Amino acid sequence: LEGFLCEECRAHFGEVKNYLEDLGIPYEVNPRMVRGLDYYTRTAFEVVAEGLGAQNAVAAGGRYDDLVASLGGPSIPGIGFAVGMERLLLLLPPHPSLPRARLFIAALGPEAQRIAFRWSFHLNREGITTMLDYRGGSLKSQMRRADKFSVPYVAILGEEEIKRGRVILRDMREKTQKELPFSSFIEAIKGELL
Repeated sequence: LEGFLCEECRAHFGEVKNYLEDLGIPYEVNPRMVRGLDYYTRTAFEVVAEGLGAQNAVAAGGRYDDLVASLGGPSIPGIGFAVGMERLLLLLPPHPSLPRARLFIAALGPEAQRIAFRWSFHLNREGITTMLDYRGGSLKSQMRRADKFSVPYVAILGEEEIKRGRVILRDMREKTQKELPFSSFIEAIKGELL
């Protein structure tokens, strides 16, 4: 089926795979996978986990870009998925607790969003709970979101910061800020927050 994708769909699929590779998430392209809903557009997916035997799909879903418009609403992109709660519970450790976010990355623009997505993934794995606003938005709206969730530090990354090779780190409690090196941001932020 990949050979029959339009150029726009092929580019979109390439970006999805790039994001997965950026995060080191293993994936398999399955051209025979069929989802039960006929309003999926572009990407459909299943999330599988080891240790669950033959019934290893934990979640599944896809994009619904035309769904809202077909129901009379505006043409907006969408994505959805369903999670098998029983299967998910089998994977969780007993009494999981979710730590509060310590860092919010305010990413301004597509390039910054992609970098922030990758940084967030790695920092969360390193034990620094990190949030992003995946909707993007202005710096002001992202700062409000960080404040709403009482996140103590905000890293600001936009085109200008990328060009200068610096990331602004704002301490929301002390109302101060400093600059950290872009090229070694993950190590620098670990030094600040760990």
